[in-house]
Amino acid sequence: MAAAEGHSDNLTDDDLQSEIELVGDLVVAATSSDGPMRQDEIDRLLGVHPDEDEADAAKDKAGPAAGPEPTAKSDPEPES
Repeated sequence: MAAAEGHSDNLTDDDLQSEIELVGDLVVAATSSDGPMRQDEIDRLLGVHPDEDEADAAKDKAGPAAGPEPTAKSDPEPES
């Protein structure tokens, strides 16, 4: 099948390619391991930094930085 004018026969997805390589690295490491892999080994292979991820999640959960409490304005009492 001939490629349409202006289109390439080479279809790539860089993110997908990166994920395939990560899975391949993980499979190779798992097959050469004597037993179940530890979570920190898996994280290292995948480039995951759980301590940083947990800190970011805690920061997001806390919400925006606390500022001074707004003061409540009381309306003057209506005149009779």
